Amino acid sequence: MSANRMFILFNKSSSITTHVEECLHTSSELTYLWHQRYGHLNYKGLKTLKTKKMVRGLPQLEVSSVTCAHCFTDKQHRNPIPKNSEWRASKVLELIHADICGPIEPVSSSGKSQVEKEAEESIKCLRTDRGGEFNSLNFKTFCEKEGIKRQLTTAYTPHQNGVAERKNRTVMNMVRCMLSAKRVPKLFWAEAAKWTFY
Repeated sequence: MSANRMFILFNKSSSITTHVEECLHTSSELTYLWHQRYGHLNYKGLKTLKTKKMVRGLPQLEVSSVTCAHCFTDKQHRNPIPKNSEWRASKVLELIHADICGPIEPVSSSGKSQVEKEAEESIKCLRTDRGGEFNSLNFKTFCEKEGIKRQLTTAYTPHQNGVAERKNRTVMNMVRCMLSAKRVPKLFWAEAAKWTFY
């Protein structure tokens, strides 16, 4: 084993002789072929292999004019959501985070929940996921009529609406604990949820 933890398979004293193939002409299609042979290694990486003589027989490669569709589609990743938001609400009700938690059984007996306009302020912006409950024509019309700006998060990225997601989890954890600790029937979950907010 060598210093860089590599094993020497063949050296000058080996009895096995190999024929090294060399290419004297390259084209962008040939560059694309080498790109594929090296597991879709980027062209800069292929150039490094050649200039540092890390590979024998690798021809001088041109930058390929062929765009590798597989690299575009299969090497995509999600960028992390920034920890600090570019904009934060500065007034009460300027930005509301919303997410539907449920369905929950049994159904609450206390009726529908309502958003109240308190502190002489009105809701300015509502951030929600793209759930059907937020995309109905009635809801869109209501928001337009009330002058509420809507922010929809990207599909399959619940962390973009992390405030609402985390609040739902916190509240429902508290509700389950309160109901089980006092041996209260589950049908009182809505009342327990209200209590956690007030």
